[in-house]
Amino acid sequence: MAASTSPSAAPAAVAPGASPDNAPQPLTPDQLTAATTAVTAEPSVAPVLSPPGAPQTSAPAATATAWQSNKKVLALWTNNSDRNGYAYVDGVGWKRLATNSDSVHEALLALSSSGRLAGSITYPEAADGLIHEIYLW
Repeated sequence: MAASTSPSAAPAAVAPGASPDNAPQPLTPDQLTAATTAVTAEPSVAPVLSPPGAPQTSAPAATATAWQSNKKVLALWTNNSDRNGYAYVDGVGWKRLATNSDSVHEALLALSSSGRLAGSITYPEAADGLIHEIYLW
């Protein structure tokens, strides 16, 4: 009788560069550099496209103390930078949300999102061009 070989006794095929016991392998210098290099975005990067159906140009505010009343938020934009959210306000264009603190920025983003979904917003034009407060109903 011929001796039979069980599957566990057969030599295992090992992928090139892998260890037979599937242990982690050290990273090459190129892999280590790629893994530890942080991707940073420009903090002042603004959106460049308008949402579908919106006019391509925005009307500047007449004065620094003007109020924008009953405006619809057509789109929101952000990237992976801290405090870098924008709202596209109908008839006005892209407006950056205040950057004072994370909590202020997140609150304004939530109000802008609600304005986009269900209503209109009113806000005062600030001298720095940012939205610092939003009234929503």
